[in-house]
Amino acid sequence: MSARSRLWLDLGLFGALLVAYNPSWTGLAVHEWLCAAAIAPLLLHLIINWERTMAIARRFAVHLRHTPRLNLVIDSALFVAAVGVTLSGFMVSRAIAGALGFAVAPSALWISVHSFTADATIALLVVHFALHWKWITGAARRMARPSTPSARTQETL
Repeated sequence: MSARSRLWLDLGLFGALLVAYNPSWTGLAVHEWLCAAAIAPLLLHLIINWERTMAIARRFAVHLRHTPRLNLVIDSALFVAAVGVTLSGFMVSRAIAGALGFAVAPSALWISVHSFTADATIALLVVHFALHWKWITGAARRMARPSTPSARTQETL
């Protein structure tokens, strides 16, 4: 996948998750469906970055600079929080559960878990975004440059 495609995927996901963070901003139904729709692009992001993440994990205990180590810790925590917010989201869902023919009576525990993991996901997402800022700005700069055949070739590498 090209750097341009990855950048748009990542920025789109970041924006969608920020918009979906608070159901009062969009309404409950849009919140639930937007979060459900984000699952596939999130999995794509995970797949695209899997090899690099596993390479960092293998070198974690060896002489690895602090930034990749911190990236791995943040990414792992973000993954756990995202799985938690997704699963708890289905447990407190009204719009999606109703559309699928289920009646859900969310318990206070699931609502608390969903709230905590949503807060953790957004906080970790902001840190994740900040840690990858150099790549984001570099990819955006490359996109802003006039396209030349040699630049297109470099972007696909």
